[in-house]
Amino acid sequence: MPASHDFVKTSRHNAVATRSQPGTITLLTPHTRTRNNLMQRERPYILFGLKENAFSWKGVLALAVIFFGAVVFAGLLSPLVYFAVVRWAEASPDTIPGWLSSRMAPEDFPRYFDRVRWIPVVIALPWLFKWTRLLSFNRLGYDHPLSGTKTVGRWIVLGLGMLLLVALLQWAFVGISVSSQLTTGYLLEKLAMGLLTGLVVALLEEMLFRGVILRLFYTAMRPWPAIILSALFFAYVHFKSVPWPQGQEVHWLSGLDVAWHSSASVVLKPEWWKFLSLFFAGVFLNLLFLRSGSLWPCVGVHAGWVAFRVVYTKFFVVDAGSAQWFWGSQTMLDGLLPVLPLALFCLWLVLKPGPRPT
Repeated sequence: MPASHDFVKTSRHNAVATRSQPGTITLLTPHTRTRNNLMQRERPYILFGLKENAFSWKGVLALAVIFFGAVVFAGLLSPLVYFAVVRWAEASPDTIPGWLSSRMAPEDFPRYFDRVRWIPVVIALPWLFKWTRLLSFNRLGYDHPLSGTKTVGRWIVLGLGMLLLVALLQWAFVGISVSSQLTTGYLLEKLAMGLLTGLVVALLEEMLFRGVILRLFYTAMRPWPAIILSALFFAYVHFKSVPWPQGQEVHWLSGLDVAWHSSASVVLKPEWWKFLSLFFAGVFLNLLFLRSGSLWPCVGVHAGWVAFRVVYTKFFVVDAGSAQWFWGSQTMLDGLLPVLPLALFCLWLVLKPGPRPT
């Protein structure tokens, strides 16, 4: 091959050819791109084959159609699913529907709605991956699985450590009540279950929210607006506050009632500290993905958060009284203190220097 076409190969996916010096072309990937300037758009995160100076809102519009279409779908079909499960359970109490019905009482109807809402989303995902050309784990951001497992372990420790710091401050200044159920064996069992649950949740959510949704916003606008708006969407999706009093009867319009409260709960029943915590979590994970070029650090931190909250909410109670707005509670979502580490780590990722492309 002529000297003018020599390549410095850095990765098998998302390569962007740029001329670095006469006679040499460097292939830039998420791992070798400029990491100092978050205002600069990078090709590995732009979809539909567009260049850095081109924008497209079609991905964001498709996301809105899928999301709100799933809400309407669940609003119409969740009562039917609920009645079918209940009647099947009455006829065959020893079957899976019988077990499910025994675990989910009528007051858990919003959970039926939430599960049914995922059906059209799961059906749409293969089309979405194909349409956006995110057809491999490498392309999504799950590169180098062997080294990725080591990376996940380190970032799980960071995720656990962030919330442990908050818990220690709560213990030192407010006090913590410990459940009588707490034993070493039960604690380790819950921690292991929390880590397993956290890994599964994080693998799926990071693939969706950072691997796809952040890229959809990134393709439509400049990096910082994309980071902010996709984090707001992350918080909005996770913010669910649906009033369903115990003993309330389920009827055919219950699904639409839950759909309305689920979609508008941010306004109807605002919990601003919770929303702010979720928002900063989204910003931190977005920045972490853009800085690292990989989903593995995001998976680690996310899994660490889930695991810690599983244990902390099970065995400990924080009652800060009127000062809960600052100290928060065992949920780690309802006070200023849990937001502070997230904000500081976001600042660290913004200011963190990184290598420039060679």
